Amino acid sequence: MKFSIFSILAIFFCVASTFLSAQGEISDSSTGEVFPKDVSFEHDGKQFHLQATGVATRKKFFVKIYSVAHYLQDGAQKSGGDILQIIMQDDNAKQLTLKWVRNIEAEKVKEGYHDSFKGALSELEFTQLQNEINQYLLFFNTNIQKGDEHILRWLPGGYVEVLINGNQVGNITNKDFAKALWSIWFGAKSVVDRNNLISLAK
Repeated sequence: MKFSIFSILAIFFCVASTFLSAQGEISDSSTGEVFPKDVSFEHDGKQFHLQATGVATRKKFFVKIYSVAHYLQDGAQKSGGDILQIIMQDDNAKQLTLKWVRNIEAEKVKEGYHDSFKGALSELEFTQLQNEINQYLLFFNTNIQKGDEHILRWLPGGYVEVLINGNQVGNITNKDFAKALWSIWFGAKSVVDRNNLISLAK
């Protein structure tokens, strides 16, 4: 039986992906970036344990920008129901981990988020959240270097915090804003293939 080079590569990546999964990691096959399957952290004296729901690639004009993994509070999806609805609820902790695969100027990052909010929200929603959106954009005042890691967390009560390379750069408490931010990746006009971000939760 003859195998094409593409078949061999497909088998290799399948085996590699299975190995990573067995080792407690998941990978973005498009960029090669690797993420843990589970994350834990403490906030206000409470421990949170989250499990990965999937990983996706952010591209613009076919150019790879970052890999993103999403995590949901341990046990949240066991409550049943549509996984997208569960993710968008305020009573479960969530995390988005972005690993940047190219250098990006700070202004370009701000423009990207601004356009993403515009695309995810109605005109009225955008206007109502303008102050929070402006505050959020101010968190990204330094240029991004390839290899940088951004963590976005949404905790119960509408609390959103942003960490860049392990350092908190700001936080906002507003349930509507938290939902709007997550809509960038999980809304109808997601900037990634949102099915990939929930592939492990099905």
